[in-house]
Amino acid sequence: MKKALLIAWLSALCATTSWIAQAQPREFPDKPLRLVVAYAPGGATDIVARMLAQELTQILGQSVIVENKAGGGTLVGSDSVRRAPADGYTLLFGTNAFIITPLLHNGPTYDPIKDFSHVSLTTIQPLALLVSPSLNIKSVEQLVQYAKANPGKINFASSGNGSAQHLAGEAFRDAANIDITHVPYKGAGPALIDLLAGRVDIMFTSLVGNTDHIKQGRLIMVATTGQKRGLATPDTPSVSEFLPGYKAYTWQGVIAPTQTPVSTIEKLNVAIKKATSTPAFYEKLNAQGMEVQTSSPEEMRARLAAESLEYQSLLRKTQTTIK
Repeated sequence: MKKALLIAWLSALCATTSWIAQAQPREFPDKPLRLVVAYAPGGATDIVARMLAQELTQILGQSVIVENKAGGGTLVGSDSVRRAPADGYTLLFGTNAFIITPLLHNGPTYDPIKDFSHVSLTTIQPLALLVSPSLNIKSVEQLVQYAKANPGKINFASSGNGSAQHLAGEAFRDAANIDITHVPYKGAGPALIDLLAGRVDIMFTSLVGNTDHIKQGRLIMVATTGQKRGLATPDTPSVSEFLPGYKAYTWQGVIAPTQTPVSTIEKLNVAIKKATSTPAFYEKLNAQGMEVQTSSPEEMRARLAAESLEYQSLLRKTQTTIK
């Protein structure tokens, strides 16, 4: 009888222990993560996302898989993350377009502040103004003179409507008082292919992945878009040297669906800061004009809210809409 009671007690204890173990939440992360890039493969954002994913995989102990979801001026990729479970396993590797795209639509899309949890910035950089060699233009001054003499003839490529590349071109058109035509693509990669082929004339884009094209003469870098010359390109003038007041910067950062647990956001934030501080990450990017810059979730949220107001003003001024 005592033996039977002992067996029954042990069975109950094991069952209780098993139930408690199952009831306890699993530690994040315990499965692979998806890092959504709202552009086609091959552009600067895609390149940096894959570098970051590789570092995060080592730090988190789980695979971080980059998933390209281009379309709608980044709307497709961004909205897919908005609708994903708020568990930290689906993240967006966003850019300025994350803020700009909703401003270009008359109908409701998403609120970049209220509909998401902000994790951390990763990089900030000025763009390069790249010109097809077929134009035989070597400076901003020559480019503006040619555009004024040939209104509507020059076109500029971008990674899509509402991208930072797009608005950099719109701001340039406004500052120089010239008539140039925007040609949107589904990502910087496809746009760059056509720029290299001479099917489009100019492009405001990242130096990441493009330095060899410049060194080998396949593209001409006539300027950068920071307030002053970049540390990686001290011999290249800034657009502001010819058009005072002009500037255009881009950022990249990690964003999650709203209501993602604070503890998960904090863990991701720490992992991102660790990943971007590795020499393999920051040295390669710094050499190509991209500054590694992380932030707290609160700092990122504040930056994006301020940028939204700035872009609203620029869009009204240039009368930019989705075409």
